[in-house]
Amino acid sequence: MRAHAPLLLALLTLLTASACDKPDVGQRCVLAWSQSGPIPPPTPATAQGDYFETGNLGCDDLVCIVSPAPAGSKYGTCAGDACGYCSKPCVSDRDCYTSSTGLKCQQLILDPTFLSTLDEITKQRYLGETNYCVVPR
Repeated sequence: MRAHAPLLLALLTLLTASACDKPDVGQRCVLAWSQSGPIPPPTPATAQGDYFETGNLGCDDLVCIVSPAPAGSKYGTCAGDACGYCSKPCVSDRDCYTSSTGLKCQQLILDPTFLSTLDEITKQRYLGETNYCVVPR
């Protein structure tokens, strides 16, 4: 039994550490964008609404958003190619770690041009009654 004690302690330490890992909500991400399309890639300075991407492997919850934000804010500029931030569905500001990220749990306000590129099934699936962690309005 004593030989198993160090292994058990190591396993418990690993499980405890991974359970306490803070999600990456608010961390910068790169929004995949077709350079060949008629619409230039959004930036916080040019976005008229939120640009929402699911399936983004750079984020734990696979959601990357670019939002309009003033230049002086945490999300007001791009970090290299990373003009977006990782987000996730939420129920309250607590889910967004508002005190450290500055993000709020709100409904997305999508850019009208971007919204017109989405099919109805995608709109209903992701944008129905779901709130996300976004730059506050």
